[in-house]
Parts: sequence; C-alpha cells; structure tokens
Amino acid sequence: MKRYILSVAVAIGYFISASAAVSAKDLPKVNIAGSEYYMYEVKKGDSLYGIAHRFGWNIDRLDELNPSLGKKLEKGAKVYYPVDIEYRIDEDEGETSFIPPEAYPVIRHVVKKGDSVYSIAKMYGVKVDKIYLYNPSAKSFLKKGDVITIPQDSEMINDGSSYLYYTVKDGDTLSDIASAYNTSVEQLLRDNKGVAENNFASGDILRISVNSNKDNLVVKEVDETHIARIDTYKAEKSDTWESVAEKTGVDIVDLMEANSGTHLKKNAQIAIPVIETTTVEKEVEPFDERENTLEGRRDIYKEVHMLGLGDSISDLSKSVSMAVMIEDPMSKRDNEFTRGTLLALDRLKNAPYQIRLKVLCDNRAGSDSVKVTESLIADLDDFKADIVVTTYEKNFPAWLAQYGEDNGVEIVNAFDVKNEMYLENPSMIHLLTPSAYFSDEVGEWAASLFGSYKLVMVGKEDPEDAFAESIKSRRDASSVISRKLEDLAETKLDESGRYLFYGYPTSKDEIQTMLTAIEYLKENYPFVDIKVMGRPNWITVAEGMKERFHKDDVYFPSRFYFDHTAGPGKEFISTYSSAYGHGPIRSFPTYAVAGYDIANYFIPGIASNEGDFNAAIPDGKEIQTPINLERVGNWGGFFNPSAYMIRFSPYGEVEKILIRM
Repeated sequence: MKRYILSVAVAIGYFISASAAVSAKDLPKVNIAGSEYYMYEVKKGDSLYGIAHRFGWNIDRLDELNPSLGKKLEKGAKVYYPVDIEYRIDEDEGETSFIPPEAYPVIRHVVKKGDSVYSIAKMYGVKVDKIYLYNPSAKSFLKKGDVITIPQDSEMINDGSSYLYYTVKDGDTLSDIASAYNTSVEQLLRDNKGVAENNFASGDILRISVNSNKDNLVVKEVDETHIARIDTYKAEKSDTWESVAEKTGVDIVDLMEANSGTHLKKNAQIAIPVIETTTVEKEVEPFDERENTLEGRRDIYKEVHMLGLGDSISDLSKSVSMAVMIEDPMSKRDNEFTRGTLLALDRLKNAPYQIRLKVLCDNRAGSDSVKVTESLIADLDDFKADIVVTTYEKNFPAWLAQYGEDNGVEIVNAFDVKNEMYLENPSMIHLLTPSAYFSDEVGEWAASLFGSYKLVMVGKEDPEDAFAESIKSRRDASSVISRKLEDLAETKLDESGRYLFYGYPTSKDEIQTMLTAIEYLKENYPFVDIKVMGRPNWITVAEGMKERFHKDDVYFPSRFYFDHTAGPGKEFISTYSSAYGHGPIRSFPTYAVAGYDIANYFIPGIASNEGDFNAAIPDGKEIQTPINLERVGNWGGFFNPSAYMIRFSPYGEVEKILIRM
C-alpha cells in the first residue's frame, strides 16, 4: 500500500514539474514600459503560491510585483510576472546571444594567382585535409578562378575559438555588420587590418569575432524603468480608459496593455502598473558613439592602425623613423645593406620632413637569447619606428613579427623567401615575390608569349622546379617534349617550327653544354624559331656567360636584377664608390642596392600616406627590385608580386621585362 501511494506521489510530482516547464510559455504576454510580462488570469481556487509553483516563478518576486491582490485571489484578477527572469542566461552558462544557422554559409574562396592549398588553409585557420575533403580536385591542381568551399563550424564560432568568415553584400556597412554579429566597428577593423571605409566592397571576405562585445563589458550607471508593482483599481460606471489613466497617473498605452482583454465596466478590477525609474550600476556591452559618423569611424580606424591624427607630414615638425634590424655587423650582406640605406638617406636629405634611422643588431652568438630580445624590444620602443626593415635570409624571428602586429609597425622581410608570416600577420611585408606566386607569373607569361611554341624540357627532370611545372601545366601534353642533355643536339625539329627550350640544368658546365647543343640546332635548322629559357639561378652565371646568353637569346625569371651597365646602375656605382672608396660587392641580390631601393621606396611612401599602408604609395624608382605591394586578403600582410623576366637579346642589350599578369 505504501508503495502504491509513493508511486502516485511521484507521478503527481512529475506532472507538476512538467507542467511548470511548459505552460508558462503558452501564457499571453504584454509589453509594459518597454519590458515584457506574462499575464495570467486568476481562476477559482488559485493561490499566489500555487501559481508560482505551477509556472516555476519566484514567489517573493511575484508577491512584490502584485501586492494589491492579497492572500485571497479573486477570480478574473490579473497576475503579472517578468518574462526575462525565467529565461535569462546566467553568466556562467556562456554566450548571451547566438547567431542563427543560416548565418554560417560555407566560405567560398576564389583562387587567385599564387594560391596553394596550404596558403588557403593557413588563411582561414583550417587543416589542409579539410580542404581536400570538400574539394577533392584540389589534390591534383589549383587554377586561378577555381572556387574552394570550406564549411564553417558554428559551435567554434559561438564559443569564440574561431572567426566567422562573412562575404560582404551590396548595401552592407561596417556598423550594420558589427551590430548583426554583436561586435564593434573597432573590433572589425582590428580583425581586418586591410579594411577601411574607402575600400569596403561587395564580395570582400571579412573575419568576425562573433559576440566579442560580451568580452568587453563595462560598468555604467544607467537609468532603468520598470514596474515597481501592479495595483488594482475598481472601475466606476462613468469610467473610460482615458479617465482611469488620468486618475491613476498611468500612461494610457501601459494601462491598455496591462489590461489586455479586460472589459471596462462598473466594479471591474483594473490593473494599474506603477512605474519607477532608478539609477543602477550595471555591466553593459560597450558602444562607441563614434561608430555613428563617418568622421568618428575614421578616428577609430586611425587608433586601430596607430596613426597620427594630423593631416600632413610635410613640415619639419614631422618625421619618418626607419629601423634596420641586421643579424651580424661583420657580415658583408649587412654592411652592404646598411651602406646602401645611408646612400638613400643622403639622396633624401632635402626632403620636407625629418628622417630618423636606427640600426639594430640581432647578433645572439654567445648571448642570452631572451635578454637580447628584451633589449631589442626596449630599443624599438624608445625609437618609436614607423617601419622596421630586416636582413634575415632564413629563420625570421617570430618575436619581431609579433612586435609589429602588437604595435602597428610594418616589418619588412627583405630576403627570407621561405618565410610565410605575411599570410597571417597584417604587419608583415614580404618583399621578394613569394615562390608560388612567382612561378604562376612565369607560367602565365610564358603561355602568353610562347603558347604556340612546342616546349622542349632539357635535362634531368627536377620535381622541385615549380617554374617548369607551371609552364608545362598550361600546355597540352602533346606539345611537350623531354630531352636528355646528352641527346639534345640530336633532336629532330620541324623545318618551319617554333620551339621553346626550357633548361633544368643549374651548373655552369651543364648550362654551357645545353647552349652548345642549341647553337648546333640553330645552325642545322636556320628557319626554325628557337627560344631559350632558364631557371632563376641562371642569374649567378649570367655575367660570365653574357656573350653566350646574348648569342642564344636567353630568358630567365628573376625577383631582382641589377644592371650595372645601364644609366641608373652606373650612377649608383659611382655614388657608392665616391662614398666608400670602392664599388658595391657583387651578390645576388646586390645587397647595397637592396638597401638603397627599400629606403627610397618606403621613406617617401610613409611620408606621403602618414604610415597608412592601406593607402597607395607612389611608384618608386627602384633599380634592382620593383616594389608594388598587395595585401593578402583583409587580415593578412603584404607581399610584392612584381618580378622580372631577364632577356639577353641578340642585339647585346639586357632587357628587364616586368611580369605581372
């Protein structure tokens, strides 16, 4: 018997609990003084405690809000309870708002020249395997214009461990996007250093820190208007809603809303909401009023990029500060680079702004590495550099890249071709054309000029030769011929054909052997159009083989080329010799010229755009490496897409053909 009674009790308890969990949501709601309340109409036998228990409401809050009801409730009386109390999310439980699933469309990345699966994965913070999973064809080949799709993880976005990637649509504004995703314009600009008011366009992809406002709550005194209590008024025969509102001092809209469904007649119980306003300290999400105006958003942009708020840098009270970070003061590379930089400063000595230069040495041999880093950071802080130019050729220091990002200082990577920090760090400038981009440029250029030529690949195939693969990939396999170096002279050619010979060899002896065979073919096939293309490292033998190169009309790609026989080259050598008593050391690149070119490009550039690298920098007059910076997406750094094809023409001239397709 006891077991049976216990079962019934449990069942009744379950019924009440389940009822409380669902029935409150089915109650009508009214909006009074800007807040939403449940409205319950008392039924016969109801008690305040029973109502609170049924709906899971706090009995004290219910009694406080409805004091005029008394302990004995009259049938038909209205009971009110705030909606937000039952459904508020505690701070410990996580997010305060969530973005609906339809706001997480897949990322659609349009492949650009130089893109690789690796660089795309790094750009969006995903694993390469995920890209292959959703884009199987990417395993074999990527070409410009392909669309890579990458699903977004809504859970990771909502918990703050991943960005939301959003494609800008027509009519979007920074303020609208910030509001929609519970972030701020300032945070959008911090997450997307390449975005400004004047380059914000449909089709751009932004990364967004969803719900970032909740991480920056501030305590403010705010005025809160709420219902202190709800009194009851017994209607008189002559009453109207207007007269009741006037008698009780209640806004008629609030009065009507609180009595929704009530028929006004004599002795009717009318709910009278008593409104009060109190000042309270409250944690609120911040809002910068400057977001509302164009001028204000520009000020936010300047703060994010740590730019001066002045209008000009064209007077002597302004200055451009460049730091040069070298590895070893005893190395020829660093000495030559510094000397070239000083020559550029001498050339700019009459500029209408001051120029400050500081040379720092990151020589860690036999030193405490941590202390060296701390000392260098302190020196950079004291100097307040606008830009830091580095001479590392490998092992680029991560601390320096991070320093640039944290302090809004551009860091120029002059020589480390393999470094890829520019893909993620908005302050990094990768000055020598990235390998993937460079090989794509060469392939497109060769296809545009020699697409109708048969391609002869000479020598032992090298799978690491990205230029060879880029050139071959743009041709039908039937137009590609492979020849061993020793068999090249025996190649049968069409009497009126056109051939492009590409050489795998890298040593001087093998290059000479290849050119000897080609000269033999030219003699035996005088009417055949023959072109010769080599690898970038052919620049290292070009000076000693220039007569052969001219004779055979040789082309080869290069990120840099200093022509010491041309006018600008002769002038630089003369200036350098006058200053230092000897000419610059020949190297690849020529380090003294690199220092000269970089200083001549960036110092006037910073002066003209106040250090805002999203603004255009005027074309420079570089004599070795052309510079024309592009940003990688909206949140990456800059790279230089400019490079040359060097041609030793049969007329004895060296042509520097700028390739940028």
